[in-house]
Amino acid sequence: MRLEATVPDSRVHAATALADELGLSQSQLVDEALALFLRAAAAVRQGRRLLTVDARNPEQVQEVATPTLSALEWAANPQPLDLPPASLAKMMELVNAPPPPNERLRAAVKRYRQ
Repeated sequence: MRLEATVPDSRVHAATALADELGLSQSQLVDEALALFLRAAAAVRQGRRLLTVDARNPEQVQEVATPTLSALEWAANPQPLDLPPASLAKMMELVNAPPPPNERLRAAVKRYRQ
C-alpha cells in the first residue's frame, strides 16, 4: 500500500539521515516508525506510560511522550467534574441566552478572517 504524508523538512532530513545510517529504505523506516507508534498507542490505552531506561544505569529513566500519546492518556482517564449548583445554573443561563459580541470578540473575528 502506498502512504503519503506531509512532514516538516527538518524531520525529513533527520529521517533520511537515519535511514542512510541504518541502511534502511525510507519505506522500511516509516514501517518501523508506524509499528513503534501503534505499540505505544496500545500501551497508553492500557494505562501504561512509555519510558526509556539507560542500560548502564537502570535508575535513569526518561518518559517518552508526544501530543497524541498525551491526549490518549488523558482520554483514557476521565475525571469527574463536580461544580456547585450556582455554577451550573450560570452556565445554563449563558448557553440559553449568550451575551452579544463585544468589541474584543469583533476584533478577534476580524483578525481571524484576514
